[in-house]
Amino acid sequence: MIPVFIVDELPDKGELLVSGDEAHHAINVTRIKVNEIIALTDGKGRKVSVEVTSISRKSFSAKVLTVQDFPPSKIWLTVMQALTKGDRARETIELLTEAGVDEIVPWCANRSIGQFRDEQDSLDKWRNWARESTKQSRRAWFPKISPLQSGVGASEVLADFDLALLFHESDGGKLSGLLSRAQGERKVNRVLLIIGPEGGISDEEASAFLERGALPVAMGLPIFRSAHAGAAALAAVQTGLGIW
Repeated sequence: MIPVFIVDELPDKGELLVSGDEAHHAINVTRIKVNEIIALTDGKGRKVSVEVTSISRKSFSAKVLTVQDFPPSKIWLTVMQALTKGDRARETIELLTEAGVDEIVPWCANRSIGQFRDEQDSLDKWRNWARESTKQSRRAWFPKISPLQSGVGASEVLADFDLALLFHESDGGKLSGLLSRAQGERKVNRVLLIIGPEGGISDEEASAFLERGALPVAMGLPIFRSAHAGAAALAAVQTGLGIW
């Protein structure tokens, strides 16, 4: 498998010099070689295949071979993810990124065990994890990490979406039927998936989401961990909407 590295600006042709953390990782961890073919992405839709032409202690040069520009998703998929325990937070972001999420909205739900002690520091961690997972999953776009939402007030974001799905243990409809009806009733370009904490979404929060138009969805009899539920939901939604 061709390794992928992140470079902020990628040219259409010619040669480029890669330095900094990505060069260090490529040279000292991945141990790239001269004449090796690798991939670079800017996380903004562009991916290039390059041939390594020279390597120094802290940088390497490469020649552009091919360029691919990937447009943004036609259907924008956002997951509002309740904060998970500290040791599962990274796993949560990795799974969502690998599953194709376009945007992640961290949510401090009433029953969330995980917390943001320093909001900016925690958001930076989520963004770094998303960047690393972008490389692992060979994506061309970084997922957007949005500001933290809290409690019932998180329901206000629903105004920005064509369809909001509240994944709930009980009282939910069948996803395939909900997606089919929604597509028949409206144009679906922006979809929000709401994933609660391990302790479940409170009645107060569920009511707030439902009052603003969210549709309750059940995920079958087995109960997912909060850290895993979003990836499963994304897979189901992408299949239902014909993205996969």
